Amino acid sequence: MSSAPTQGHTAARFEVTEQGRVHIGDIHNHADPTVGSKTPPSRFRNKYFEVPRNPSSIFTGREEIGEQLRSRCLPSSKPNTQQQQKRFVIHGLGGSGKTQICLKFAEDHREEFWGIFWLDASSVETLERGYLQVAEVCGLDARVSVVQRWLSNASEPWALILDNADDPCLDISAYFPVGNRGVVLITTRNPECKLYSTVGSYELGAMATDEAVTLLLETAEIDNRYDESTRTAAKAVVRTLGHLALAISQAGAVIRQNYCKIEEYCALYSSRRRELLSQRAIQGGEDYRYTVYTTWEVSRQTIEKMSSEDGQNALALLRMFSFFHYESISEEIFYYTWRSLHKQRQPGWIISHQLKMLLCQSDQEYNVYPFRAAISILRAFSLIHRDKNDLISIHPLVHSWTRDQMSASEEDMMWRQATTTIALSILWTFKTTDFQFRRSMMPHIDACLGLREDGVFSLQSIGDEFQETASAFAFVYREVGRIQKALELEERVVEARRRTLGEEHRDTLRSIHNLAIGYSETGRQQEALELRERVVEARRRTLGEEHPDTLGSIHNLALSYSKAGRRQEALQLRERVIDSQRRTLGEEHPNTISSIHNLALIYATVGRRQEALQLMKQVVEVRKRILGEEHPDTLIQ
Repeated sequence: MSSAPTQGHTAARFEVTEQGRVHIGDIHNHADPTVGSKTPPSRFRNKYFEVPRNPSSIFTGREEIGEQLRSRCLPSSKPNTQQQQKRFVIHGLGGSGKTQICLKFAEDHREEFWGIFWLDASSVETLERGYLQVAEVCGLDARVSVVQRWLSNASEPWALILDNADDPCLDISAYFPVGNRGVVLITTRNPECKLYSTVGSYELGAMATDEAVTLLLETAEIDNRYDESTRTAAKAVVRTLGHLALAISQAGAVIRQNYCKIEEYCALYSSRRRELLSQRAIQGGEDYRYTVYTTWEVSRQTIEKMSSEDGQNALALLRMFSFFHYESISEEIFYYTWRSLHKQRQPGWIISHQLKMLLCQSDQEYNVYPFRAAISILRAFSLIHRDKNDLISIHPLVHSWTRDQMSASEEDMMWRQATTTIALSILWTFKTTDFQFRRSMMPHIDACLGLREDGVFSLQSIGDEFQETASAFAFVYREVGRIQKALELEERVVEARRRTLGEEHRDTLRSIHNLAIGYSETGRQQEALELRERVVEARRRTLGEEHPDTLGSIHNLALSYSKAGRRQEALQLRERVIDSQRRTLGEEHPNTISSIHNLALIYATVGRRQEALQLMKQVVEVRKRILGEEHPDTLIQ
């Protein structure tokens, strides 16, 4: 198709190819020949403008990346001074606006370049097809190498935009024209493509709040954009959507089409998230070619087609991550889970709900490769982010999208898998690093349990063994100071174990023991004392007077007596514990020494200072001999 010349005016000849690309040709003068004027020189530098579409009419913000592109990628004002080909890589999550930025750059700086050429870099086929289209428009032989050589030798400034270079198995560098001429812009989800940059790279993340609010209000066509209440409602919307450009554009379209008011969007989102993020606006043309969800679905399908186990492990991890909190996911979780799986005997239902990549590991040594290879694949598609501390995070919408792709039965199975994985990672050991790790797990426990109305007790249908999972979570809640939450879990565990195992089963007694600790820490001393007395009686009967568990229970009962003011009874119990430990463990066993230390403290409080001093000297001598003079436990004496 071509334009009709207008008499007496200069007109541009242009063509629209079958693919919808705009090709601008030379400027010709179609003046009335009777006038006799000469053809004026062209005021346009650009000859080839092969781009797929215009940028969004409401393109907003992104000043930082815009400035970087201007300063690093525009042709030099001094000809023949470019020392290397200028390659700039824009990487980030699908839907963050990478393509829009390149469209805007091409539009704004068209006249700085003799030619701007756009190739779809999503596959070898699309790249080669794009090069052949350039050959057709420019009158070249229909071969990729011919077009590349033509660009390599072009004396005029050109820009080549390789859009959607997302496939980590495709070597995108094979499609760069060789030599030091031209500008190559690359958009990709794969951060590894940064290695191709010569003048810089940029990770395109979430929009700034003000930019995101402006984009939402303009897309929604809301007039009172500076009204405080309107902007407050808009901020709530962009926060809910994680400041993701494409999601904000979709939300604006929903509001514009009167599905809801801006103040109602968050409530609608909470109940109809999947529909809202899958919905494509009819009007909007190329700006809405993909929805938030379909752009990530392309990545999922690509990973799914990978022939190696790494791809399947990557998708399994992504599904599990969607039940954790979306920030601060550590590799340690999976290492500790492996330890529990392979170093301790686990019930069959727990084993059946574990990642294959952990079950297939050796019992002797943890292999980091399967996890890290899977993470590398997810990073290559920007579905996750890994920070300098190796902590993994996921955009909140990717987090939700991953769960939304599951059927109800798949979601239930994956929730069980995530819950048991978290529980298995919680070790009942007490080094400083153990405390730190358990504290870091708190957001993941909250996120996972929060997805079920009955929390961990939704596992009851599996069998009695779920109670160990509940106990592990109660242990962490208590350790981080959330005593009331720990008590709620422990009370239900005690009730369940009494019902299914009996009052004097060792697991029931352990749960009662833990519940008593919780009561004591919340000031319910009398209830704690009564429970501890029952545990001591039951353990004496079932385990014997000198069993370590019995002695531990007597020790705790002594604490309750002390808090209740029954110091003489507490003292007698502690003396009995020490006598038993000396007989069964020996004078210098760490447990015996610890008990002697505690007894010395009690002697001091009741005025028996000489006896307290003698016991303390005994503790110091033993610890010097066994631990050394500079060990912290020795020095503290």
